[in-house]
Amino acid sequence: MSAKAATLESRIRQYWDQLSSHEQRLADVLLAAPGQLAMNTATELAQSAGVSKATTTRFFHHIGYESYEAARRQAREMQSSGSPLYLQSVPNASPLGSIMQQHLEKEIANLVNSYRTLDNQQLHEAVCAIAHSRRVVVMGWRHSQTIAQLIYRDLVHIHPDVRLLPRPGDSLAEHLASLGEQDVAICVGLRRRMPVLETAMEVLAERKVPVLYIADALSGKPARHASWVIRCHTDSSLMFDSTTALSGVVNLLCSLVARHLGKTANDYLARIEALHQSLDELE
Repeated sequence: MSAKAATLESRIRQYWDQLSSHEQRLADVLLAAPGQLAMNTATELAQSAGVSKATTTRFFHHIGYESYEAARRQAREMQSSGSPLYLQSVPNASPLGSIMQQHLEKEIANLVNSYRTLDNQQLHEAVCAIAHSRRVVVMGWRHSQTIAQLIYRDLVHIHPDVRLLPRPGDSLAEHLASLGEQDVAICVGLRRRMPVLETAMEVLAERKVPVLYIADALSGKPARHASWVIRCHTDSSLMFDSTTALSGVVNLLCSLVARHLGKTANDYLARIEALHQSLDELE
């Protein structure tokens, strides 16, 4: 494992036996909340661990960093990538009510800021393209697939050919091969994206398939392959990224598609509801 590629946690595990007792105390503090490294100066970190600044400097040299700032830059990169481990803060001593209020305010801000940044023209074009497409494929990996499933679950009620990818046991090629200009792909890519997302979007662009890309505020490289991009704010006051704005925008998108389709969507949904009753599928 190269020193350049090694994370803070792996370095600590590798050099643990070589650390002094004071350095091990600092290591324990960092392992509990490595995000502190991104936010605090060396002096602040030393104070939180109850060690000297000189101990802090020696510690980072001992585990293979050129300097404290080099370690701090890596921690900030991990935070920007969305690592929950680095987004986790020191346990908050605030009352639960205060924590809940901060969380609520952040969720509201995410929703408001995401709606404010929506491009009306792009949204209108994407809605029209989805409504008139032959087939819609919705793609997402890891936690992005949760949002992709929301889109699929709504659109399947109003569009006759909607597919959620990747499906277990299938390759992407088996589905992408049949797509063309008359279809639309909706790709969800929240931070900590898997490389396969950009690869798939590049193939879609080469096949001239219109692509709607739904991402966080830092949409990353896949955005260059998209016909339209919707960016949502996902910052959180706690450990995990917020999906409130994503859920709201997805609801808006699918509702606008239904509105655009009008009677066609209503007739299709009516047929589904009639089958629900005849099959006795729902309570």
